[in-house]
Amino acid sequence: MANLRLLEEIDADTFAHKARELRDEAASLRLEIERCDRGRNETIDIAVKAFELSQSLRARWVTADYAAKRRILEIVCLNCSLDDVNLCATMRKTFDLLAEGLVTKDSRGDVI
Repeated sequence: MANLRLLEEIDADTFAHKARELRDEAASLRLEIERCDRGRNETIDIAVKAFELSQSLRARWVTADYAAKRRILEIVCLNCSLDDVNLCATMRKTFDLLAEGLVTKDSRGDVI
């Protein structure tokens, strides 16, 4: 584009307008990259905290007050629900989500 301006094939206003559009798009993409990196870092932090909690859960349970015990139960029983007076656990295999994710609306249908 700069070559077109140097050869005077486009006028200064068109060049300035396009340069501004490209600058804005580059800034938008930089913000999107930063947002994605921040999301990845937050996911990593959550995974580390979950691992640390799993390593000290027994000691925390013994010394915890009722509110803390309730929070621990909410975390541990994330896949559980109450059905009247029964506790129902939804068990999933580790890779179920990955297997479900392989078939998408854009797939050819022959990949499972």
